[in-house]
Amino acid sequence: MANKLRVRIYNVLFGDAILLTIPEIDEAGNEVTVNVLFDVGNALAGEGGRDEVFKDVLENIKDELDDRPLDLYIMTHEHMDHVQGLLYGSKKLGIDFKAKHLWMTASSEGAAYYDRFPKAKQKRLAALAAYESVAAFVTKSATPITVGIQGLLAINNPQSSKDCVKHISERGLNGVQPRYVHRTADVAGHHPFRRTKVRLLAPEEDTSIYYGALPPRTLGVFDAAAPISLDSKAITPPAGVSAGHFFDLLQFRSNGMTANLRTIDKAANNSSVALELEWNGWRLFFPGDAEEKSWEMMERTNGLRPVHFLKISHHGSKNGTPRRQLDKVLPERDPDGKPRFAVVSTREGAYAGVPDADTLSLVASRAHLDDTRVLGEGGWFDIVFPERFDEVVESRRGP
Repeated sequence: MANKLRVRIYNVLFGDAILLTIPEIDEAGNEVTVNVLFDVGNALAGEGGRDEVFKDVLENIKDELDDRPLDLYIMTHEHMDHVQGLLYGSKKLGIDFKAKHLWMTASSEGAAYYDRFPKAKQKRLAALAAYESVAAFVTKSATPITVGIQGLLAINNPQSSKDCVKHISERGLNGVQPRYVHRTADVAGHHPFRRTKVRLLAPEEDTSIYYGALPPRTLGVFDAAAPISLDSKAITPPAGVSAGHFFDLLQFRSNGMTANLRTIDKAANNSSVALELEWNGWRLFFPGDAEEKSWEMMERTNGLRPVHFLKISHHGSKNGTPRRQLDKVLPERDPDGKPRFAVVSTREGAYAGVPDADTLSLVASRAHLDDTRVLGEGGWFDIVFPERFDEVVESRRGP
């Protein structure tokens, strides 16, 4: 691997785990190799969330490090499909990691962060109240809950993610002090890069901009021409459908609960750390799970440039790769004649409509696209960038 940069993307089902191996120099100018790990987690519901997959992944990362600490660990955001793996590895497998540097999304600092940004605190509290309302309803409901709703509830579970985030910030990674990062954060001295150029493109420090309005608990999700309230006596279940299931489903839809969950989910995704790295002229972009609002802000702050590698955001969802911004990072015509690569880490069944086939087809028309669904569980893709442009960029799989 001398003089070659490697991106290893693991198949953790519906989630992310990415290990970068980068040729660098140390303070004395000596040639060294640095290792950067993004996330490690998967969904908690459906086929995308079997925890057994972490064993092979974490053991491989451990082998790659060869008893050395990570040079940098990056927790992009607080969703379970990105954070639960290290706690699981420590508690269930006895696998722990050390790190020299630790980056976490700014809002994961907790009380200190929300004291500085009261508007974000207000919106976060409203989101938590909406989540608890939905969770309580689901617990007592007679209606069978779809895997998609189960997934949204599990991935956004504040108590579960709190434990995982606390493990990363306080107990895991040898107790290294976190750097809570955002687009304008000063990270000088808090990373291992000397030859590699690094740019933080997101999130904005004040995450209140990412919270949409929570839909009111009314029947307003129906056609605007419909009456504001309906006489329950005039509504009857379809033939063969139990009254309990029917009226629970009606209440769930009319109270905007699904829309509330999606609003909460988007806010967390948009708080993702989005990072651009440039090594020997190769430009790589890791946007976490950024959705439309974060992409719009990155474009507005002139952060988006053509890249040679793109980690597909939010597991191949349509809102994770907006067309306008995709045209910035993977323009239809490549600007320099160098090969371009993209990888999506995904699995069907965790979110409705994710991955989005049209989105992945569009990306594949502009770059070589690798998709973790073709890998064995715990397997990986390696994208290997050479130091010289006249050498071939390799895309390979393992083990």
